[in-house]
Amino acid sequence: MNFPTAHAVLRDRRDWLGTRSGLAVDDAGVLALARVPAPSDGKALDLPIAYPYAREVSGLALGPRGAVFVADTAHDRVLFVDGECDTQAWLDAPGHLRAPRGLALTTRALHVADSGNSRVQCFAVPRLEANVQWTGWAQPTSIAVDSRGRVLIVDAATASVHRIAANGVADVAFDAKLATQGKLQRPLFVACTAADEVCICDAQANEVFVFDTGGVFEYSLTGPSGWQPGALAVFQDRIFVADAATGAILIFERREAAAVRVGEVSGWHGPVTALAVSESGDLYIKPGLDATYYRFAVDAAYASAGTLDAGPFDAGEERTWERVWVDAEMAADAAIVMKVAATQTSAAPGTTDWVTLPASDVLLAEHTSQPARFVWFKVELATNSPQSSVRVVQVRAATAAEDLREYLPLTYRRHDQDTEGFLGRWLALLRGEFGRIEEFLDDMPRVANVRFAPPSALSWLAQWLGLELPQIADDAERRTLLARAVQLFARRGTKASIAEFVALHTGIKPAIVESFAERSIWILGSSSRLDLDTRLPALDPLGMIVPDENAGSGCCPPLADDHAQCSPCAHSNAVPEMSAIQTPIGRVVVGESGPLASYQIGLPLYSEIAYRFCVLVDSYRACDAGTRQEIARIVDREKPAHTDYRVEYVAPEMRVGLQARVGLDAIVGGEPPPFRLAAHVGIETHLPPSDTARVGAAALDGLLTLT
Repeated sequence: MNFPTAHAVLRDRRDWLGTRSGLAVDDAGVLALARVPAPSDGKALDLPIAYPYAREVSGLALGPRGAVFVADTAHDRVLFVDGECDTQAWLDAPGHLRAPRGLALTTRALHVADSGNSRVQCFAVPRLEANVQWTGWAQPTSIAVDSRGRVLIVDAATASVHRIAANGVADVAFDAKLATQGKLQRPLFVACTAADEVCICDAQANEVFVFDTGGVFEYSLTGPSGWQPGALAVFQDRIFVADAATGAILIFERREAAAVRVGEVSGWHGPVTALAVSESGDLYIKPGLDATYYRFAVDAAYASAGTLDAGPFDAGEERTWERVWVDAEMAADAAIVMKVAATQTSAAPGTTDWVTLPASDVLLAEHTSQPARFVWFKVELATNSPQSSVRVVQVRAATAAEDLREYLPLTYRRHDQDTEGFLGRWLALLRGEFGRIEEFLDDMPRVANVRFAPPSALSWLAQWLGLELPQIADDAERRTLLARAVQLFARRGTKASIAEFVALHTGIKPAIVESFAERSIWILGSSSRLDLDTRLPALDPLGMIVPDENAGSGCCPPLADDHAQCSPCAHSNAVPEMSAIQTPIGRVVVGESGPLASYQIGLPLYSEIAYRFCVLVDSYRACDAGTRQEIARIVDREKPAHTDYRVEYVAPEMRVGLQARVGLDAIVGGEPPPFRLAAHVGIETHLPPSDTARVGAAALDGLLTLT
């Protein structure tokens, strides 16, 4: 019986079937090892301390613009590091801090678990003034804050976790619900997800429990056998957990009602007392109880291993899978292992059913002991280099197709009567190569589709559309621009379009003012200040007009030499009509003036401003010459050919009547500039009359401002 060839594919555009761990899909839909944080310089850190590490609790908190707060637990202080200038300052509180541990930063204050003083100390931002104390705790250790500003506190002495609302009121209902779940035995660290789920590491149960925002248990993180979870941090869908048993930092990824292990942070083995993740995804690691910490760059390396499991796939009644293959892009120091389980039933395969394929493209009959109606796939990726990964494009299986021996003379089949012979197997593989070519031709329409085109084809598509892609745009932004190409071209040449293209290429959106909008209007008796609201045109608006000597009526010429003014004619008592009096209009300047066509009457009034515009750019946004050249190039490319322009780089000044457009050339002052250590007294700092800021135990001249 002849059947059409059936195919089973694991990838449909950017969607992959099955479950995966340690793998990620890029913008082009290609499957590779997941990206993980790693040292930015590529040098691994392996702290020489014997396993297992002690699970101590300290604190890290990250603020805006790279600000870092570090709990120096061993020396009873908290360090502030300015991320912009690396300025450092020590914070102090009334009664001093004793063994500060967990830190959490909200929009209102920096919260410090002052465990030695059995309190939570709050430092109000932006000046970091100690103003509120939360007492009633036995030994507060770890602190976390959710998206609603609620603070979660671990009390190590009572083995409990409590939540405080943003206004400082205890959330009694949450505390009670959490306690009734019966999960917590010795809570150590606490963290919050983007959905306000509460993650709690328990040192007694050696588990990480996840509770919903109401305190109801949801699931646990499944770690390796014998692990000892410690410090926690959450970023988007990822949960970072330090494992004291191995010294590694494990990465879990949130998937519906569970979390799967993605891999480990690359280049780290050592103790961890605190973890924090910045808004950009950089991971901050604190290994001890002093002020030492490390920053690992986001997505700087690949995970060491990953697995994709999918199946079963049914070939159909009286059908079997003939061929399986994987289309992958290999890389140095990386490997891929393809395993297949082929059975006659849909029951889950056993351990002995799995077969490791020797190549990326094989005929199943040569590697399985029974016909394969159902097939399962297991694709394993691994790398020895943090910078290398195999890229899997597609994984598929196919049933038997036409036999190419039918196209050969019968003499070739004399010693090869079935498909198990050499010729049958060789032609089956040859048919597979033909299938690759046919598949490539079938996929050609996808190359012209912005959503499915590979990143390498985006520039080619842009050339077809006549669209220059910005160099600062990533692949997702470039796809969006290509999809909007027709819309962008529809209003090309307008001031809104010019400003948008400048913003796309430079990240700076200028303000464009057309000259006609600033033209002056002369109102007689109301305003007539020359060059402010009155201007003289370069040419006479009516052009050159030569008076007609024969025009008029009556016997008197209109401009007789002896008529200084109009007077009654000597031959008549009538007074001449005013319309009959001709007065020369216009002026004639050789080389400058000339007759105007009827449709050009009045043109000199607006010819100088009708096709001109000004591009206003904040000078502090375009400091370097390259950016300014790029702005001029984009404006030259996008403006209508008959127009002219100038680019004005506006400094922040405020001259009423001349320059006072808020947001364009006037900037309203806000908080005073940040205090800089080693500033000159009397020049950059001043002595306040009463309030003197303190950093550590020393008084500073001036105010300490956190920006």
